[in-house]
Amino acid sequence: MIKGIDTLYAHTPDEDGDWQYLVDHLEAVSRKTGEFAQRFGVGNLGEALGLLHDIGKASDEFQDYLKRCHQAKLRGERPPVSRTDHKMAGAVRAAEIGGRFGLLAVPIIGHHGGMPSHSDAGLCIADAGEKAGVTPALERTSEFLSKYLEHLEFPRQFVTENRSCEMFLRMLYSCLVDADFLDTESHWKPEKSRARETEQKKIDALWQMFQEKRSTMFADAPDSSVNRMRDEIYRACLESAALPQGVFRLTVPTGGGKTLSGMAFALKHAVKHNLRHVIVAIPYTSIIDQNAKEYREILGEENVLEHHSALEVPESKEYSEEYLRMELAAENWDVPVVVTTTVQLFESLFSNRPAKCRKLHNLAGSVIILDEVQTLPLGMVQPILDVLKELVQNYRVTVVLSTATQPAFSGSSPYLEGFPECTEIVPEADCYFDALKRVDYRVEHDPWSWERVAEEMRGRDQVLCVLNSRKDAVELFKLLNQPVEDPDVFHLSTLMCPAHRKEVLDEIRRRLDNKLACRVISTQVVECGVNLDFPCVMRAVGPLDRIVQAAGRCNREGEMKDSLGKPIFGEVIVFQPEEGRAPRGNYEMEMQVAETYIAEHQSRLADPDIVERYFTEVYQTARRKGLDRYGINRLREDGEFPKVAEDAKLIKEDTVALIARYDPAALKRLLDEIRYTGHLSREKLRRLQQYTVNVYRRDYLRYLSDGGLIEEVMKGVNIWKGQYDEKIGMSEGLPDPCDLIVAGN
Repeated sequence: MIKGIDTLYAHTPDEDGDWQYLVDHLEAVSRKTGEFAQRFGVGNLGEALGLLHDIGKASDEFQDYLKRCHQAKLRGERPPVSRTDHKMAGAVRAAEIGGRFGLLAVPIIGHHGGMPSHSDAGLCIADAGEKAGVTPALERTSEFLSKYLEHLEFPRQFVTENRSCEMFLRMLYSCLVDADFLDTESHWKPEKSRARETEQKKIDALWQMFQEKRSTMFADAPDSSVNRMRDEIYRACLESAALPQGVFRLTVPTGGGKTLSGMAFALKHAVKHNLRHVIVAIPYTSIIDQNAKEYREILGEENVLEHHSALEVPESKEYSEEYLRMELAAENWDVPVVVTTTVQLFESLFSNRPAKCRKLHNLAGSVIILDEVQTLPLGMVQPILDVLKELVQNYRVTVVLSTATQPAFSGSSPYLEGFPECTEIVPEADCYFDALKRVDYRVEHDPWSWERVAEEMRGRDQVLCVLNSRKDAVELFKLLNQPVEDPDVFHLSTLMCPAHRKEVLDEIRRRLDNKLACRVISTQVVECGVNLDFPCVMRAVGPLDRIVQAAGRCNREGEMKDSLGKPIFGEVIVFQPEEGRAPRGNYEMEMQVAETYIAEHQSRLADPDIVERYFTEVYQTARRKGLDRYGINRLREDGEFPKVAEDAKLIKEDTVALIARYDPAALKRLLDEIRYTGHLSREKLRRLQQYTVNVYRRDYLRYLSDGGLIEEVMKGVNIWKGQYDEKIGMSEGLPDPCDLIVAGN
């Protein structure tokens, strides 16, 4: 029997044959967890978690398991899965500390497999004495721990109500998981660990870079009324950046330059308040590449992380040496600027799994910009705003609600009980909506057939038509290509992988710049943030904010002129398709509410007061079903971490990312690299995301069972082997999960 703790191991040997000692691992994880937790004032609790998390490895049973793993590796065999629990000794010790500190058992129990509910954690602790090795591990580490587990304090603000405590445990869990993986990585993969240490600029240096680059960009921009307004908005953002932390609204008309102005506010505000990160959350995967590219060009490649939610490798549910040796294809967001999806941000905040949660502690001391905030799913509004409130009140977070069409979010709103009052970044922003008006709306009251829509499009050299579904877009695209294929007609939707869409968008922009014929049929994928500038935009009747966002692709730069050189407005045609489809659920409800406003306020659809009245009615209607439709806040109060993770989905039906065979030669080279190494690195994951198309899980399972249409390269990486059309994309037969947070919530 092993006598002392100093001779015990935490992990099997690295490539040089050196074992990692348990004491070294515990102390390193303790230091790192404490460092992370100190960002919200509880470094001592973080240190305690780090010490306790792996003391169960001090058992004879676990030491024997490690030796068997090492022997298996030497023989070239697959390492065994551990049947010996190494978490419960630390959980029992945490529970023994007493009071609220017993809750520290939850992140310890979950640091590999996911946080359990409070009730399940209690049952695990009650049964822990029957597990082999728990009591000997506690006895063996007692003296080692005694000098560390004194004078612990649990801050009162985190225990006054259950949801605050729930978020607090979630943040501590993030600190522990990230620290554990970082130290484990430094043992087995020191080269990966060193790669993380790429020199990054501090926020104040990034702010200086941003100012210089932006000044150069603006100096080269033409002197137009639109650019002058953009400069005024930018300067208003700089003035507001000096205000105290809290919740802000950035209400800027489409084309008003909010992408750069919002970043200017965030960086200067971060410098003012000594914040570490800027997180930009976007609901549209289609424009993350574009925005991240814009930020990288200004701030540098190493300072901007682009983190999608489209393709993620499933996590193992079992502790194993093999799993820990894998490249964990998850980000901890330890980069100054992160551009991610709204889905990734909020599903991480509600998750109980290690890979999703390890980034959360890096939200503390940050600015979070929620771009196109009006797209938050109605059935999840209350729990989303509740976690934002927690971040603002207890974790030094500033939240920016950014959009041209602000929803009914303000401190006096009946839907936001307890939410902080919002401060407008650009005071009296309404004047810019009049000054930046660049389009006239034309509403067609009689339904149009697809033939009529096609006829209108053929009568214009440059026109964008935005529809509500992928099936509608495919149908109209095919009609415009009859009887012969028209080279001037283009299709855009999420049936196409990002790399394909980018290539088509580049060609569209080339044609627009050179005054060449260009007729585009698109889904909502182009509505927000995609820099297109058409003289005419046609939009199928949809939610009011979607119509206004689509109008932002019309006369975007305000440069349209008549034959005499006099400025003129672009044309936005709103029509009702005779045979059109639309997502069900709230999207359909919002369309119905919008119809009244479209009929009564045809010329003022983008006015902030009309948009606010529209959203007020939408929220009143949605409230009947509930703004916390799945009871997430109640589950959080009860500490039901797994159930919260299961139910808090921004897109309710599961989707699967399939790899499209677009650019087959480049894709083959990438897949060969993945097959050769046997794991998916972060860099390869990002490259693969450029080829992904999301489908409903039910369709994935159907095509999987049909045989031959899907090939699994490795767990979580599936290639679509069916048809991929060079114009349309994957398959018009697939239902549309879309890349928006719209359906069913």
